[in-house]
Formats: sequence, C-alpha cells, structure tokens
Amino acid sequence: MNEQPSVSTAPQREMMRPVGTGRFNRGSWLTLAAVLGFTIFCVIASILNLRQPSDGCVVSDYEIAARTIDACYGDWETSLRHGDVLLAVAGIPLTSDPFASWASRTRPAGWEAGRTAEYRVQRGGETLTLAVPLGQLSWRGVARVFVYTAWFGSSLEANIGEYLLYLSAAVIFALAPRSIAAQLLCFGCSTHFAVTKLGWAGIPVPSALLFTDGILFVALFFLTSFWIWAFWPSLLLLVISFPRRVWPVSHAPRLVPALIYGIPLAVGLFTLVTGNSLPYIGTLFAQFVLLLVALVAVTAHTFARVRDRTIRAQTGWLLLGLASYIVPIVILYPLALFVPAAEPLPGTTGSMLYSIFGVLTGLMLPVCLGIAITRYRLFDIDVVIRRTLVYTLLTLMLGAVYLGSVVTLQNLFVQLTGQESTLAVVASTLGIASLFGPLRARVQDFIDRRFFRHKYDAAQVVAAFASRAQNQAELDTLAADVLGVVRDTLEPDRARVWIVR
Repeated sequence: MNEQPSVSTAPQREMMRPVGTGRFNRGSWLTLAAVLGFTIFCVIASILNLRQPSDGCVVSDYEIAARTIDACYGDWETSLRHGDVLLAVAGIPLTSDPFASWASRTRPAGWEAGRTAEYRVQRGGETLTLAVPLGQLSWRGVARVFVYTAWFGSSLEANIGEYLLYLSAAVIFALAPRSIAAQLLCFGCSTHFAVTKLGWAGIPVPSALLFTDGILFVALFFLTSFWIWAFWPSLLLLVISFPRRVWPVSHAPRLVPALIYGIPLAVGLFTLVTGNSLPYIGTLFAQFVLLLVALVAVTAHTFARVRDRTIRAQTGWLLLGLASYIVPIVILYPLALFVPAAEPLPGTTGSMLYSIFGVLTGLMLPVCLGIAITRYRLFDIDVVIRRTLVYTLLTLMLGAVYLGSVVTLQNLFVQLTGQESTLAVVASTLGIASLFGPLRARVQDFIDRRFFRHKYDAAQVVAAFASRAQNQAELDTLAADVLGVVRDTLEPDRARVWIVR
C-alpha cells in the first residue's frame, strides 16, 4: 500500500523574503543615489560652517536657552571653560525661542580669526563678561567636532538606539531593495542619520552657526528642517502605499508623492523668505495628525475589507511598529513640555529605565517593518500582539500596585513611628513578586477571552470541527479543516497531513 501526501501545509509561516525583491531596480538605485547625495551635502555644509571664525568650543546641549560649554577643539588658548553657560555672544543674547536661530544675522564688526569677541557667561552661579579669542578650526579640529556630534553629543542609550535603527533600515533595504517600503524606510532613516550625525556637526559650535548667512544659511536651514520634507513625509507615504496602495495613491501614484514631499518644501521656503515660523509649525503638526489618521484608517479598512492573510499580517506588523514609535512621542513629549518634574533626573535609575524604554520602542519600528517587508515569520503577529497586550497591561497594573503600596505603607510608618522606613519598599517589592504569577495568569485569561476567543476556547473549536466533520465527505477538504484547527489552537511552526489511499 502506497503513502502519498494529498494535503500539504495550509498557509505556513513564510521564512523567505518576497520573490523578486532581492535585486536592485531603478527605484533602488535612485534611493541609494539620493541618500549618498544628501549625505555628502550634509558633510560639506557642516565643514563650511565649522571653518568659519568661531570660539572653537562645542556645547553639551542643543537647546537655544542653555548652551553649556563641554570642550574646546581650537588650536588657540581660550578664556571659556568646561561648564560655562553661554548667555550672549558679541552682544547678541541667546534667546529661548527655538526658531530664533533661523533668522540670518549680519556678522558683527571684528568677528574675524585672530580677534576677540565679548561674551557673557554664567560660571558657578556668577555672571561674567569675557574677551574670547576667535579663530578658524583646523581640519583636525573639524574632525574632532564630527566625532563629538556622531557619538558623544548625546546620551549613550540614545546613540545606541539610533545606530541600531540605522543598521536595521540598511539591512532591510539590502534584503528587499525593490520594495517601496524598504526604499522609504531607508530614505527616512538615512536622512535622519545624515542630518543628526553629520549635518548637525556645526550646531554644537554655536558661535559658528550664529552668524552664518548667504547660500550656506539657506543650506543649513533646509538641512535642519528635514523633519517636514523628508522624515515624516516618508513615513506617511509608507503607510498609504504598503502593503497595498490605497486611495489617493492608487489613483495618482505620481502626483501624491510629489505633493507629500513638495508642499513641505514650499512651506520651508516660505518660512525662510518671510521669517514666519507659524506655517512650519502648522505643517509639522498636520503631518503628525495625518500620519495617525492614515495609520488608523488604513488598518481599519484592511481588516474590514481585505481577506488576503498576507496583507492583513503585513498591516498588523506595520501598525505595531509605527504605534510603538509614535505613541511614546505623543505621551512623553507633551509630558516633558508641560510637566517637567515628571521627567527623571539624569543619572538616576528612572532615567536609565526611561532611556532603555526609548531604545526598545525606537527599535520596534524597523524590526516590525523588517518582518512585514521580508515576510520572515510574518504570521507571528497574533502572538506578538497578544503578548504585548498582556505584558503592557501587567506592567501598568503592577506599577500602580507598587506605587500605591509604597505610598500607603510609608504613610502608615509615619503615623506609627513618626518617620519613613525602607521596610515599605521591601514589603512592596515582595508583594509585587508574589503577585506576578497569579496576576499574569488572570490578565492572560482576560486578554484571550476578549481578543483571542478562538484560541481561548479550544474546546469549542474542536467541538465545531467535530460537527463539521460529520457532514463532510470530501477527504481533502476535511484534511485542510484539520490543519486549520491545529494552526488556530496549537500554533505550530508547521503542520502536515498524510493520507493513506
């Protein structure tokens, strides 16, 4: 008696990238050319800016209102010291207006290499007026500023997260260079790298940037405003064109991208000419709102109307990645702006956890898009969303219980003994440890009953299959039904039915 397979695996988890996306096409080469060209442009603009007369010193923060001297890379002696806070340069105060640096200023008389300029700085709680020597950074000094900007200019955790983001985007583009999504992700992340790590090399030297004018000022302006004409437009176009083109891209595939990138460029030009920053701010806000609306609308329409399992899984990964990237921005940025006390102090455990959380949420975008584009373990999206919901809800509940128990026990100790006690923290920690297992099981049960009912009630699935099997005479159809039940209830990596004929 011979054995032969009549039914192979029902839609299995795809382990390979899509056919036809491994070679470069014209779009791939154009993306690569745009990335390389823009990177070279950023490097040249920064070099030209750094070679202008300046004090040769970099600041440890990029805020307009508080520029703290970190190190000086000039080949000449200077009266500035580490920790000095710049208040005014050549009689021009450094205001708290974030768009004040966009106004081109005339270089004051005497602002030349070999001369001195009057600075007002704050040093150790005292305001000083200093005569600061000016010079021109050597090529060695320029290189040191580039290294500072590329790595030392921000926190270690932020740098690690950003470089992992760039690396992930490059790997995705290398695996699927013909995918429009991979091209858009590569362009968006590459412009982010080119600007923040190379193009902003002149920003840590405020004395060089302060009196930039002419064509160099125009170049630095468009370089700094890359958010509205490169980064956010790329994410918006990604949402409405991947994994399927939706309206309006499906009706005007060339006009819509031109408008998405062209309108912000026109707004930037208007801001540059008029000096009015309101259109820029409005465009930035509108892009963010459009991205959120498009993400929700496309996802809802896909799950409501599209039955293709691959497209639905890709849409789910896209939603998870962008939501992980955008939601922290929506929550944490306004919190830091309106409730500064809520932001953890540098060097504390809370600050470290805050940074690690930022790295993880930032990495979710390229990882999820990489899975969606390359289709590697594409159909694991249900498992990932399920576990994300469980552990997010569990973390929030345990955090609330921990804070509540600490506050309650501390108040109890104060009333009983008149002082606080570390026993409150110890007791709360032990209580959280004992609650973790039972609470996790209850949260898992709640999530499964609410959102994954077909996985939760396996008995009903098997009973329904038994009922269908009694009325099914076609052997191949019955075998396919068996595979579907096994896949939905047990979620194996692969399944196969062998039928003896």
